[in-house]
Amino acid sequence: MSNGFSGGGAGLLTRREAAELSGTTLGTVNKTIEQKVLRTRRRRGRMLLAPEDVGALALLAQTRVSLPVAVKRRVAVWARGGPGADAELRIDGALVVRMSPEVEQAVRRARRYLELREWLVQVDPEVCGGAPVITNSRVPIRGLARQIECGETLEVLREDFQHLPEEAFELAPLWAKANPRQGRPSRPWAAPGQS
Repeated sequence: MSNGFSGGGAGLLTRREAAELSGTTLGTVNKTIEQKVLRTRRRRGRMLLAPEDVGALALLAQTRVSLPVAVKRRVAVWARGGPGADAELRIDGALVVRMSPEVEQAVRRARRYLELREWLVQVDPEVCGGAPVITNSRVPIRGLARQIECGETLEVLREDFQHLPEEAFELAPLWAKANPRQGRPSRPWAAPGQS
C-alpha cells in the first residue's frame, strides 16, 4: 500500500498540481522551469516543486508586465520567502513588486493539499485494481470528484459516504484535476450494431 504520490516526493508537487494550485497553466509552469525561474527536484524521473513555488507562480501570474528572465528569477526567489519577506521588492526606480495576499493563500493552499494528499490518497494494487482511492475505503477519488463536479450536493455525498472524512470532499476535485487519467480516453458506450 502506498499513498497516491508514487513519485517518491512526499512534500513536493507535480507540475500539474503546481499549475492547478497557483491558478496558472501547465505551459506556464513548464516555461518557468525551462527558464530556470523555478528550481525543481527530480525524483524517479519526475520534476517536482516545493509548495513555496506555488506562491512564486501565483505572483508571476499576477504580474501584468513582461519581465526579463533574470528579473523573474529575482521575483521567484523573493516570493519563496513568503510573508516573512520584505513587503516589496524594488526591481529598479520605476518597478516595485508587492507581496499580495493571494501569494500567501496559494502557498497555504499548496501545503494543505500536500497534507491531504499524503493522508487521503491510497494506491494499492489489491484495492480497486490500483486505482487511486480515498485511504481505507474503496471509493475512487476520480469517481467522487466527478460526482462533485456534476453538481451533487455535499449533503447527499456526506450521507452516501458517511465513512469518509470531510476533507475527502475537499481533496477529490482538486486531485482529479491535477492528476488526469493517463492513456487513451475511454470510448463512449454504444449499443450493439451502432458505432
